[in-house]
Amino acid sequence: MKIQLLGIGKVREQHYKEGIQFYLKRLGPYCSVESREVSKEKSGSETDLEQAYDALRKQHTSAEVRVALDQRGESMTSEDFAVWMQKVTNRGVRRVSFLLGGPHGLPGSAIRDSSEVLCMSSMTLPHQMARLLLLEQIYRAFTIIRGEPYHK
Repeated sequence: MKIQLLGIGKVREQHYKEGIQFYLKRLGPYCSVESREVSKEKSGSETDLEQAYDALRKQHTSAEVRVALDQRGESMTSEDFAVWMQKVTNRGVRRVSFLLGGPHGLPGSAIRDSSEVLCMSSMTLPHQMARLLLLEQIYRAFTIIRGEPYHK
């Protein structure tokens, strides 16, 4: 399976970059992961969000599951997320793309275009931290699926 993180806004803080690289490396034995970013929107207007999302939309294929991360999405425990990932794998899905908004979130069209909408937290998270936390949860899901001791 291939996992793609598509984010609005660049990861600029070194500690987030290091954490993201750490989990990208740890995920290597489980799946192929790539992270793509587009420059953040100029303002929080829906037009700017749409323009940023258009750049991400070019990365989509029809043979994938698109998952938008949004505060209003479905909340899951780590175990629930692992079950969800296993179901996606069992269906033969070749690629899962996670859409992450920048400081102003995702536009409505990104939510509508997605097959799933998940909530990482009902608290507001910096977009750089959300990417790091998502990678950690993907790693955790694979270790849960394989019965490895990482998840406690």
